[in-house]
Amino acid sequence: MMNELGALSLPDAQKVLIEAAQPVATEVIATDAALGRVLADDVMTSHAFPDTRRSAVDGYAVNQIDLNQYRIVATLGAGELPQHTLGRGEAAAVMTGATVPEGSVAVVRVEDTVVDGEILIVQTEIRDKENINRIGEEMAAGATVLQAGTRLSPVKHSVLCCTGIAEVRVYRRPRVGILITGDEVLQLGSAHQPGSVYDSNRHFLVGCLAQMGISCTVLGPVKDNADTIRRSVEQLSTECDLVISSGGVSMGKYDFIRPLLHSSGFRVLVNHTKIKPGRPLIVARKAATLFFGMPGYPAACLVNFFYFLLPTVKKLMGLKEVLPPTRRIRLADDLKGRKGRWDVLRVRLQTEQEKERAYRLKSQLTSHFMNMGECDGLVLLNGDCERATAGDEVTLLDFARQF
Repeated sequence: MMNELGALSLPDAQKVLIEAAQPVATEVIATDAALGRVLADDVMTSHAFPDTRRSAVDGYAVNQIDLNQYRIVATLGAGELPQHTLGRGEAAAVMTGATVPEGSVAVVRVEDTVVDGEILIVQTEIRDKENINRIGEEMAAGATVLQAGTRLSPVKHSVLCCTGIAEVRVYRRPRVGILITGDEVLQLGSAHQPGSVYDSNRHFLVGCLAQMGISCTVLGPVKDNADTIRRSVEQLSTECDLVISSGGVSMGKYDFIRPLLHSSGFRVLVNHTKIKPGRPLIVARKAATLFFGMPGYPAACLVNFFYFLLPTVKKLMGLKEVLPPTRRIRLADDLKGRKGRWDVLRVRLQTEQEKERAYRLKSQLTSHFMNMGECDGLVLLNGDCERATAGDEVTLLDFARQF
C-alpha cells in the first residue's frame, strides 16, 4: 500500500510529471522517413552552404565593374563547375544558383543588360560583389543546423534533407495504450440509451495523439468490473510506455482505478490536483510505464490532457519544449475563480475592430461539454486569483497552437 499524496497545484503537478517522464529509446532511420519524428542528436553541416561562390540571380558574371561592355565567353547552369577564369572585359552568363567563374567580381541581372551577339551591354551601375553568394555565407561547415529535441515539421524536415544526410537518429514513437471504462459508455453507432453517454474521450485522445504522430492501442469500453479492468491495465502496462484510462478515478462504488493502482505495485506520482475541472487525476509509475488515470467527464479529460498529459507525452517523445504554448489576450467578460484553486475556464475568441478578445462561455460546469464546439481555448486563473475583470490581460492556452 502506498502513501497517499496531497492534491498538487497545477504548476507543481506539471513539474512532477515532466521530471518523471524520460524520453523513450532511440533508433536510426532513413532521413526521408523522419518527418514528424524528434531528433535525438544535433544535426551538423558536413560542408559549407554554399560550398562555391554562386549567383543569386539570372544574369552575367563580370570580371570588373568599371566597364559597360563585356565579351560573353561562357554559359553556366546550376550544378556546372566553371572551366574558364574570367579575364579583363569578359563575362559569363549564369543561371540562379550557378557557380561563378574565378575572376568574377559581381553579377549583373539579366533585366539590366542587352546582348548583341557575343557582346554584353550593361545598362546600370555595377557594384562590387553584387549578387554573388559567398562560400559559407549561409552556414559554415560543422555548424549546428538542427538541435536534438527538435520535432521535424515539414519545414525542419526539408532543412534536414537539404544537408544531404541519409540517416538520422531519432526517438522512437512512444507506445500508448488507452483504456475506456464505464457501463454507461456507448460506442458510436449504437442506439441511444437514456442515461448513457457516447465514447468521445477515446476519439479525443486518439485524435490529439495522432497530431503528435502517435498511434494508440485502445481497449474498451470495458464494464465496471474490478477483474476486467485489472486484466486490461496489466495487458496495456506490459506493452506500452504510457497507459491512459478514462473514467473510474473518483471515489464511487464502481471507481476501480485508484485502488487497483495501489494494490498492483504502482507508485503514485500525482494523487488529485487543485484544478477545476479535472481534480480526480491520478498518475502513477510501475517500472518504465507511466499510468494516467483521467476523469471520465469529457471536459475534465480535456483540461488534464492539455495541462498534464500532453507535456508528458512531449517529454517521452524527446522534445525540448514541453509546456503548453500560451499567449496573452484581453478579456471581454469577467471571470470568477476561487482562491487556493487553479480554475480553467473556457473562452471563445472574437476579433472586432481589429482587436481580439476572449469571451467567457456561458457554462463552465464540468458536467457540460457540448459548448466545447464553440470553445477556442482555456484561460487559467491561478491559486492566488479569485477573479479577472473585462479588460484584464490573461494567459490563454489556444487550442490552435498546441500541436
